[in-house]
Amino acid sequence: MRRRILAAIVGTTALASLVLTIPLAVFAARREHERTVREMSLEAQELLIELTRDETFDPRKVDAHVLAWNLMVGMYAPDGRRVAGDGPTRADEVTERAVYLQTNERVDGAVIVAQPVVVRGEKVGTLRLTEMRPETGRRITKVLVAIALFNVLAVVFAAVVGAFVAHRLARPVRRLRDDAVRLGTGDFAIASARSGIDELDETSAALSNTAKRLSDTLRREREFTANASHQLRTPLTSLRVLLEGEIESPRSDPSAALDEALSEVDRLQATITTMLDVARGQPIPRAAIDLAEWGRDLAARWASDDRPLNVNVEPEGSRCHISRAVVDQATDILVANARLHGRGDISIRVRAGIGRLVVEVGDEGRMDRSPADLFRRGDPGAAGNGLGLSLARSLVESEGGRLVLESIDPTTFRLSLPDHRPVDSTP
Repeated sequence: MRRRILAAIVGTTALASLVLTIPLAVFAARREHERTVREMSLEAQELLIELTRDETFDPRKVDAHVLAWNLMVGMYAPDGRRVAGDGPTRADEVTERAVYLQTNERVDGAVIVAQPVVVRGEKVGTLRLTEMRPETGRRITKVLVAIALFNVLAVVFAAVVGAFVAHRLARPVRRLRDDAVRLGTGDFAIASARSGIDELDETSAALSNTAKRLSDTLRREREFTANASHQLRTPLTSLRVLLEGEIESPRSDPSAALDEALSEVDRLQATITTMLDVARGQPIPRAAIDLAEWGRDLAARWASDDRPLNVNVEPEGSRCHISRAVVDQATDILVANARLHGRGDISIRVRAGIGRLVVEVGDEGRMDRSPADLFRRGDPGAAGNGLGLSLARSLVESEGGRLVLESIDPTTFRLSLPDHRPVDSTP
């Protein structure tokens, strides 16, 4: 890329110099020719004054006249014969054309000026001046050499500037290439870099934003995989136990077992849908929930002989407009943690206040860890994989709620969700 940029700049400069040099060279050559003609014309006029001073004309005086600079002088009669001075024996074409007016032309690199000699209104001869050495050609050559040297300097300067510009352009482009390669290998830690070139800076910023979006997408997908595997474990276990129990001790009417299996399948489907919605940042459906009925479903889902679960709903008959999928998932995580890490009975207190639902999940155990690490994803101090409480908080916060540790002894978690009941609806 650097070579192409350098070649483009140098080539453009050389072409521009060539395009400008041709008319400049023509103008310089014409100017030098006109300068020589003007000087020779002045010499011719001075000589004519000397030759016709006393209104008599003697061509032989030309031989005795010494001009100030390098000129050859010849005098020709009207019939074209050379009568005095130096030059061709017969008048050439330039001299013959000088009938009434001065003529000039450049022949073989030398300038020729022919001046008609008129005495008393009658042409008596033609004065011919010729450069003895092609001084005009040498001056034109010097001008052209100077122009050529200037062009060479312009190309050299363009090469130096082109090398600097190529380096300045190639460095951010190489950085963009390296960032694109890193992005292709899965490295999303790409920061936008400024180079002072607007187009490249915009490209770098766009690449950085793309890397961030890809990183967020991949992170959400990974979180979905981890969260789904964490949340599907319990309903899958329940479904397996149900099916294995039915296989070992089949009931006469399989409808009850099938209904229970379908309930577990619905649970699995709701879990996957909720995890996907949270991972993609999509809105989660909300509906009016009868809290007493929800509490009975929760108690039945977590019924156990060794760890009793008590659900208390206040006030009775209350309803909330919330996402049941979110409150189910978050509450299941808290109950599962209480069964795994706590002791004694598990108590769930549900309170429906003005515009808010509060669910407190506690047991008879005591928290012996720092509360600051409980909700950290991948908590290294957790007995399991460290995803449950972090996932529960993410689900609750996605609905605008809060999940906090209410008490260490006994261990109690408080879940708070806003009631999204329409303004014109009644309890």
